[in-house]
Amino acid sequence: MTPKGFLDLPYRLPFARYYQEFDAGFYVDFPKQLRLMGEWLREHRCKTTLDIGAMTGGCIEYISRLGIRMDGVQFTEDVKRLAAARLRKAGVTSTLYVSPVHGPLRLPSTASYDGIVSLGWFNLPFDRTFLRRYLDRIRALLAPGGVFLFDFFEFTDVKVAPTEAATLGKDIVYVSHSELLGKVLRRYHLWILRKRGRMLAETSDLVDRRSTEVRRLLAGAGLEVVKTRSLALNYPREFWLARKIRSGRG
Repeated sequence: MTPKGFLDLPYRLPFARYYQEFDAGFYVDFPKQLRLMGEWLREHRCKTTLDIGAMTGGCIEYISRLGIRMDGVQFTEDVKRLAAARLRKAGVTSTLYVSPVHGPLRLPSTASYDGIVSLGWFNLPFDRTFLRRYLDRIRALLAPGGVFLFDFFEFTDVKVAPTEAATLGKDIVYVSHSELLGKVLRRYHLWILRKRGRMLAETSDLVDRRSTEVRRLLAGAGLEVVKTRSLALNYPREFWLARKIRSGRG
């Protein structure tokens, strides 16, 4: 059972195959984000990288074309199968893991990467204890001097459309309603399978994160901020890169 506040259905069939249409607001700016990600990973001479939340494999395919190996972490077996099929078709070699978004990061203890990427993760509704443990695991997966590239939103400064609807494929209608509750953006999701005569509903939360909090969490995990950039995208966000501190923890 998925904990309250986590979106689950987009990572499972039949919905997962329409993930890009579902998250259209993000994908409008996806090419810009990929270019910046590639630039930063190359600047830091990353050869082996990991995408946490690799979805259908678009990021892996792009980064691999730059000559940088990228493995991926998927949230369900369904989306892993979709990504694997896409990457095989593109001739890209990548190891894909499955680790539920709300659980500990499940990778082999021997895994090690020059760079780790995670988009959208910092705004998920984790408490500080979970965030610290997850960042500790990310740091442990980084090689000495390795880098962690991520983004986050400050929702109290972002205008979000209250109600949106989209048709996914031929038989799925998706409707969402959003409301801002203090520092939490709550979304009510309704999935209508027209041919099957079924409706499924779930609620998800995204939590406002401020720069000071993010810096504090990174420092506590032995990661130092190297560079930041504010991006005026469809949904404005901060893109940050932090480096594993050579001395200190872990």
